[in-house]
Amino acid sequence: MSFPSPLGSGDADRDEDRAQIILITGLTLAVLFVAVVLLLNTVIYTENLATRGADAGGAEAIEFRDGVTEDLAGILHREHRNASDGDVFAEFNASAETYARTVADLRARDGVIADVQVRGSTVEDGYFIAQNESESGFRNMTSSNGSADWTVAGNATLTRNFRLTVDPASLSESTSGAFTVVADGTTGGTNETWSATLTGETDGNLTVTVENATGTTNETFAPRPDGNHTVDFTAGTVNGEPFDALFWAEAVQTESEPHPPYNIRYENGDAAEGTYHLIVDNRDGGADADRSSRPYVTEAVYSVKVEIRHRTPELTYGDVIRLAPGERDA
Repeated sequence: MSFPSPLGSGDADRDEDRAQIILITGLTLAVLFVAVVLLLNTVIYTENLATRGADAGGAEAIEFRDGVTEDLAGILHREHRNASDGDVFAEFNASAETYARTVADLRARDGVIADVQVRGSTVEDGYFIAQNESESGFRNMTSSNGSADWTVAGNATLTRNFRLTVDPASLSESTSGAFTVVADGTTGGTNETWSATLTGETDGNLTVTVENATGTTNETFAPRPDGNHTVDFTAGTVNGEPFDALFWAEAVQTESEPHPPYNIRYENGDAAEGTYHLIVDNRDGGADADRSSRPYVTEAVYSVKVEIRHRTPELTYGDVIRLAPGERDA
């Protein structure tokens, strides 16, 4: 005798169907979750790769800009020293064009389009004033006619690349009668005075005493390996070491435009021996225009703008650089 099943066959089939549906749904959801995770990972990877590529391209462009600025600054300084016919800009522009072609060729090998172009219409004229060594070595800081107190440049409003090298043995050991560089406001200027006095120590060290509208500060520096000292007035350094108080013409040269005029003077030029050079935007009187004299002055380029472009498959970068190397805020 057979007995009927406690559950009908229809009920068992329905339970089995529901189980299969649940299993299939679970598997489908699992596959969807995996697909979503993979998709998100792909998006994140792509974004990271794109960002990393842009940063790399940007860093390369900035490196290019900084390199061009440094190289052209060196070329400009060289042309001021060596210009044969007095037309510094023409010789600088010719050298810059040669440099631009060389850079373009070198960058092209790496798949980069690089362009450097000097904007001749942006040239700001100036004057290069310098004293080199004589055949017998250093000479004193007097004018070409032997005056110990004299005006190096009158009615300047901007100064850059003002560097002076001095033999400490030639310096006074007292601030009284010591060699001093002075910047003071002229009529229509600030009426302020700034000065830096150089004194020598018995051990060959150099003491620089800065006096400005807020007071007097001094600091002593060890000599360079050759025994001399180099003061960069516009960079605010002595032998390459920062000297915060040595802020060129503070309160005399201002950032307001038009810039107020001031005179650059040497006091007690017979109390120091060395060399120097500086570039000013304006000049009345001062050094002799004859290069054979010591010191001398030539027409110069105070500043000029240079346009650069750096193009790669990932990034196009362009900028206009104002080239005025050695300004106090450079």
